[in-house]
Amino acid sequence: MDAGGRITAGAGLNLLGQHGADRNAEATVYVGNLDTQVTEELLWELFLQAGPVTNVYVPKDRVTSTHQGFGFVEFRSEEDAEYVRRGDATRCERE
Repeated sequence: MDAGGRITAGAGLNLLGQHGADRNAEATVYVGNLDTQVTEELLWELFLQAGPVTNVYVPKDRVTSTHQGFGFVEFRSEEDAEYVRRGDATRCERE
């Protein structure tokens, strides 16, 4: 992330071909404490169950090329991101 709190362009999965400046920080969820075997593809599949995902970015260490244990998932809408933030995604049905 840059000093303004926006997610900068990176090598993440990106459905819409967006540049970093075009991403919606309000529709983005921080995901932490990731296992070393978690991939961007896996995060995409998991969070897709909560709502339409437009971008997944997991920063990688420049030396080891392994991720740093956290990432960001951007949803199509702020409502979908809020749904995940509230923990409603763990329920079987959305309201």
